[in-house]
Amino acid sequence: TIAKNIIMDIIELDNEVINELNSNNLVIKNEVVININKHKFDNITISLTDNAHLVINKKYSEKEVTEKIIINLDGIGSRVDYKFSTITKNNQSYIIDINHNNKNTVSSVINHGVVLNDSKLDFIVNSRVEKGNKKSVLNQTSKIIVMSKNNSRIEPNMYIDEFDVDARHAATIGKFSKDEIFYLMTKGISYKECEKLLIEGFLNIK
Repeated sequence: TIAKNIIMDIIELDNEVINELNSNNLVIKNEVVININKHKFDNITISLTDNAHLVINKKYSEKEVTEKIIINLDGIGSRVDYKFSTITKNNQSYIIDINHNNKNTVSSVINHGVVLNDSKLDFIVNSRVEKGNKKSVLNQTSKIIVMSKNNSRIEPNMYIDEFDVDARHAATIGKFSKDEIFYLMTKGISYKECEKLLIEGFLNIK
């Protein structure tokens, strides 16, 4: 577990699943990989110093949740790679704030969600670059697959006050294509198994 207000100098968390992340304020100073399964971020703020690199691989499922995480790229050359997938039968809302507070910072956010029944899933991603923080790179990709009614929402927000940046975002809400399902069924796979295979592949973010 990670204690409150801890400063991470050299921490090897690769291939480790953290079941409890209770800190409200983390400072990342080197390269840190965090793999989290079935655990929510509860209003956590993470700050990165010069050339620090944070990789978050997070999976969630089913429970109703409202979650917010703030990531501050405070150091020159700091970077965050945020990969998140979830499948839900309940309402879920995720707010991800990334602040590019220095030059040459990089953020990459990939969200994949599958919504069962008539539940709702929200991805709200806010990326900010203040004037003067040149050569920053911002990437956002959020996709939601709905298996019934579409009550879900994606907000790919980018607030940029600097010309010398590279910013891209993509947002998609929809269903699996009939062509994908038809192709798998021609291989002798049942409709339900087709859906299961497509869901598993979609939630496995590389």
